[in-house]
Amino acid sequence: MSIQQELGFRSPLRTRAHEALLNVVLTGALLTKTGDRVLRAYGLTVSQFNVLMLLKYQSGGEGITQTQLGQMLFVNRSNVTGVVDRMEDAGWVRRGSEEGDRRVKPVAITAAGHSLLEQAEKVYFARVQEVMGCLSNDEHQRLCHMLERLRSILRGAREAGK
Repeated sequence: MSIQQELGFRSPLRTRAHEALLNVVLTGALLTKTGDRVLRAYGLTVSQFNVLMLLKYQSGGEGITQTQLGQMLFVNRSNVTGVVDRMEDAGWVRRGSEEGDRRVKPVAITAAGHSLLEQAEKVYFARVQEVMGCLSNDEHQRLCHMLERLRSILRGAREAGK
């Protein structure tokens, strides 16, 4: 089904580029909703799941600062603070302290966080395979390349103040 039919547009879109952009945006929104549904069963939000994944796979066992988490999650530090606060209250992560700088607080995953993530990521990756399995590895690679090109243009425009 075309995006025009899916969204119930009465008139055709003016350009193929606009149609492609709307496809990317709608697909991203649907993927986010799907992630929310899958993770809700585990009491997790997509942001919390992403924090646990980063702490498990990107921290090297040493933890990651909230600033680094913000960079990796595409959110600002104040949003990360709230997410980490709730996760710490739930017992999924713990904040440490950096010797010599009390402001720097590396965040690390706890045993409870590992246990929860182990359960959630099985279902999450099964759903990823279900959704993305309709594309070949070559199509995955081409899709990644095309989206990387778009992000490069967007980052360039942002840095130029556009």
